[in-house]
Amino acid sequence: NAQAKVSTDLIAKFIDEAVATYPVDKNNVTLLGFSQGAILSYAVALTYPEKVKNVIALSGYINKDILPENLDTSNFSNLDFYCSHGSQDQVIPVAWARQSAPFLEELNIKHEYSEFRVGHGVAPENFREFREWLSERV
Repeated sequence: NAQAKVSTDLIAKFIDEAVATYPVDKNNVTLLGFSQGAILSYAVALTYPEKVKNVIALSGYINKDILPENLDTSNFSNLDFYCSHGSQDQVIPVAWARQSAPFLEELNIKHEYSEFRVGHGVAPENFREFREWLSERV
């Protein structure tokens, strides 16, 4: 968990460096992560909500052990999540992913959650769905 927190901080620092170095709109940063990348994308957005706008979390889950303790005091009004998971995933149980929507709802964070009949991967329909979701936001 300490390593995950370090990774979260490094990704946040990278976002700052990318915004400073490249023509990146700091008000419209999108993170996309698969599996462990999804877990870290959730953590970065929930730890540094001012640095991220959109999150695409594929085949991951919210690991509460690497989140800040007082989430209820943060402003998440700009965040929007697209979350998906394979209903046949043998690596990360779908039950873990299904906890994401209620967790985000509790924090009043905009989100969409979808499941696809695949294992630990991204189905073509899943790719089309998140691409459409993203095209409405960037």
